[in-house]
Amino acid sequence: MSTSDALEADASLEAHRLVARFLQHHSYTAALDAFLSDSAQTHPRLSSVLNRDEPSTGEVLQDVVDDWMATRLARLRVSDPSVTLREQLEQLAYSETRVKPARTALREATNVLTVTRGVLPRRQWDSSELRFRTDEVPCVFTTAVDRTLKVYSSDSFELLDSFSLPSPALSVAQHPLPEYKRFVACATMEGSMLVFDLMTREVKARVQEHTKYIVRATWSPEGRHVATAGYDKQLLIHRVSLSSPSTSGAPALLDGEAPDPLATCPDVSLTQAHRIAMRTNPEAAVWLPDGSELVWTARDDHLMHYVRVPPEGDGPEGVKQLEWEESVQSLNPNGDAFVSFSILSIELHPTLPLLSLQTSTPSARILLYPFHSSTRLLTIHTQASQSDYFSPRHAWLPDGSAAVVNAEDGVVRVVDLRGNVRVFAGAHGSAAPPEEGDEGGEGGGEALRSERARLRREADKGSSVVRDVEVLVEEDSAGVPKRWRIVSCGFDKTVKLIE
Repeated sequence: MSTSDALEADASLEAHRLVARFLQHHSYTAALDAFLSDSAQTHPRLSSVLNRDEPSTGEVLQDVVDDWMATRLARLRVSDPSVTLREQLEQLAYSETRVKPARTALREATNVLTVTRGVLPRRQWDSSELRFRTDEVPCVFTTAVDRTLKVYSSDSFELLDSFSLPSPALSVAQHPLPEYKRFVACATMEGSMLVFDLMTREVKARVQEHTKYIVRATWSPEGRHVATAGYDKQLLIHRVSLSSPSTSGAPALLDGEAPDPLATCPDVSLTQAHRIAMRTNPEAAVWLPDGSELVWTARDDHLMHYVRVPPEGDGPEGVKQLEWEESVQSLNPNGDAFVSFSILSIELHPTLPLLSLQTSTPSARILLYPFHSSTRLLTIHTQASQSDYFSPRHAWLPDGSAAVVNAEDGVVRVVDLRGNVRVFAGAHGSAAPPEEGDEGGEGGGEALRSERARLRREADKGSSVVRDVEVLVEEDSAGVPKRWRIVSCGFDKTVKLIE
């Protein structure tokens, strides 16, 4: 076997030779002597091989390192989603939109706690065709201190329905599947969760397994689970079972008539599937789009927590059922355990696989993270003020170019990905603009110009806290968003519309 063949056959000797040539080229004489002495037992031929070679340029080892680094970077660029996600974020640009001043869409008797977009399924008799017709009305759900869940048309803000609750609700979530939009989950301050049927106006299921406020309720995307986060330091996940409705009570179908899914109603049952006890109160929770995992955060905690749903069905006989798997991702770039802020709100970015996390800092920030990653892609400084006990909320515009955030100063802000405030709308409390009839003048009368009327108007404005925000999206026939509007609610007993 030739010397070159022997070198090719002995990768370890070749690696040592490259190191020796590198040391020789850079005149690291003492290091070279020590290296040859230390490696003499394992590679006694190294000195002779090195001496026979022509003077080294030292480029060979450098080429090996350069090639390795280039290959590694190329591989990271393909496998690390944060690289391409950052590029996609940079391409999202906010389109300038003319925004009118906020106006009062609804005025309630008590403070409004939540505002959520949804749809109201309807089944109505068509006298011209002598059959029932079903449709869905775009709507807005609100909850208030008066212990009601109300449904308003998102076009005219006409009251469509109202439901009584055992206590005020802090979170509302509609079933995600089109065929089950009739079900709405309400999480209350007494620790109970109720599932309403919007069609029959019945409570189809109720559980009370929290001992304090439930601050968040969220359905999994496929509708099999509902998660609730409570101020009893508990996160509960319930399995939702929908029984097949009996067809005996369904109306007879006419020739060519399709079955009507709203004609009968399945029964709903909730079974606790998993419980997580924690050190502090949970604040936010959201399901990943595929429904495989729930992400949640807690106050005074520097971690994002993930819990994975086990596969459906029982395991083989004699085999233990798969457990719920929990994992964490640190929010600290340097990996320490210091807690400088809490994450009090989590949303999914509408166009990219990102989690948007809203902080508890005096000026709210929104942090963007890829799923299952501790790499922070973007920090958005919203300039929205908040105190320690404020509940920050945000909602995304449909193209993901900007977020709408609430605040304590009565202002609703639309902030783009670069932290520019594109919309600064005084909406609630003292920040709300005067509306028709609020000022003296034509049609106002002497009473409105009086000091007593002015004081009464100021008292009616109430607190400037913006409690919740939501984006209403109108789509064309192809499902492409063509228009967005903002609704907000607050502790001045109003729901405001910004368009």
